[in-house]
Amino acid sequence: MNFYQELIHEINPRLNPAGVESLMRLQYGTLSHLSREIFVAECALAAECEKEEPGILKSAAESFGMGREFEEWEKAA
Repeated sequence: MNFYQELIHEINPRLNPAGVESLMRLQYGTLSHLSREIFVAECALAAECEKEEPGILKSAAESFGMGREFEEWEKAA
């Protein structure tokens, strides 16, 4: 688990952090310049996206090469 995934998990433990991080990277590329407030807003957006299109977090994680991390989070949940 990396720093971003730890932060995402802290903000919303019900979301898969690897999937959320991947969605954020689609939007922003790098994440190091983002505030905590943006992370909070992006977690809320990711939850809505997953609600509207189940599986989008998994697809995003797989597209960024984070499929294994996604699966590890799913097993830990």
